[in-house]
Amino acid sequence: MIGRIKELKLLSNACESNKSELISVYGRRRIGKTYLINYMFKEHRKECLFFRFTGSYLLDSNTQRENFIESIYDWFGVEPTKEINSWMNAFNFLKRTIDSEFKNKKVNEKVVIFLDEVPWIDKKNTNGFLGALGHFWNDYCEIKENVILIICGSNSSWIKNKIFEDTQGPLYQRLTHKIHLKPFTLKETASYLIDEKNFDIDSKTIFEVYMVFGGVAKYLSFLNPKLSLSENIDNLFFNIDGHLYKEYDDIFKSLFQDKSKFYTSIIQYLCTKQSGFTQTQIASGLDISMGAKLKDGINDLIECGFIQGLSKYNQKTNAKYIISDPYCLFHNKWVKEHSKNDIANLSKPYWTSIQSSSQYSIWTGFIFEIVCLTNIEMYLDARNTKGLSKSHSYWNFVSSNENEKGAQIDILVEYQNNVYDIVECKFYNDEFVISKDYKDNLQNKLSMFKKYGLKGKYEIKLIMLTTYGCKHNSHYNSLNIADDITIDDLLFRY
Repeated sequence: MIGRIKELKLLSNACESNKSELISVYGRRRIGKTYLINYMFKEHRKECLFFRFTGSYLLDSNTQRENFIESIYDWFGVEPTKEINSWMNAFNFLKRTIDSEFKNKKVNEKVVIFLDEVPWIDKKNTNGFLGALGHFWNDYCEIKENVILIICGSNSSWIKNKIFEDTQGPLYQRLTHKIHLKPFTLKETASYLIDEKNFDIDSKTIFEVYMVFGGVAKYLSFLNPKLSLSENIDNLFFNIDGHLYKEYDDIFKSLFQDKSKFYTSIIQYLCTKQSGFTQTQIASGLDISMGAKLKDGINDLIECGFIQGLSKYNQKTNAKYIISDPYCLFHNKWVKEHSKNDIANLSKPYWTSIQSSSQYSIWTGFIFEIVCLTNIEMYLDARNTKGLSKSHSYWNFVSSNENEKGAQIDILVEYQNNVYDIVECKFYNDEFVISKDYKDNLQNKLSMFKKYGLKGKYEIKLIMLTTYGCKHNSHYNSLNIADDITIDDLLFRY
């Protein structure tokens, strides 16, 4: 098991608890939620009485309930003696089955009830599933004091709205623990590829993997170490039979159902600009009003890990939104433009042929910055400044004076005592060479930030974050660069 140390410890502690535990596990599709629970209770706590039921987004609620009864038979070999036509009756049947297991088999350990993909079971909450579940927890599980009830779902916004924040809901403030399972970090991805998948690759290739798949465990599991990265990508994406050829549409349909087209339109629009858009700009770009529909859409996409907000330095409002999921960026840049017919008629491996293009170089430079921004903790580790940071943001200045140039700082890290890192990210195949024009651009950024971005005391550190470091020429030496961080430093310095 790569990572997930805190999550496993929490589940282990729940097994040792002297009371019942109601745990919510949520996170985007394919992130490893089901694997985590199965790993914990099939590998490490086999003595627990375990029951699992998984909802399906393709089935209606009555069929889901029938499958729930069938799952009870699959796990315990027990069939109902009378017709079960409501969720209340279904949970009562589960309760009697569990009690019978304890009585007949003299079970003394915890009962683990794992309800997977709960948002799909009764999508619009019209068939009484949540009410019955709440009654089952309040009147049975909590009283028994030996139950671990795990509610799991990929639609994080549904979990949040129906379980965490619905003050009228049957489970409001009943949760004992929340586990938000996130993608692997870059370091965890490196560990998975090298230690679990047995890839023999360098740091740059690890970054290139992350730029396509992010830290999504299931996607990474599809990679074949006997093939090159390019061959893997061609097989998975640019092949009608590839595991990830249709994945993008399936993600949004399964998570958001009838809202999926609207949500993908937000994603597609955000993909058109590296630096992102504010909510007002998104509304204008999509030609829609600034209402609850857009606000809820943005919040849902944030909850599911597809986008994130980034504030401008010294501004608490009007944040811009960027794509934080590399897989979404990859799909919209490279896969979306190819029809099924295009894929079927490719005359040569597409991704392999794209590697030497200038379009690919520009794209990797952009994605590298996004990856560094969304893995900012790793940057702080490499800088050894983790305990000192206050925030990270962006800053820009648009000049109305023909004698001044505008400036854009994409990653600005603020520390205590008015210390600032201005971080420049460059993804190259060799040492990065600072030219005179690039030096002048950096000096202008520093000058404009000091003039228009700062007030009072300050201390600025210019940081270069590159693939293999910078060449120490006269332009480099004239900039007073505080730290020259490489991708090896990010992955392996600490």
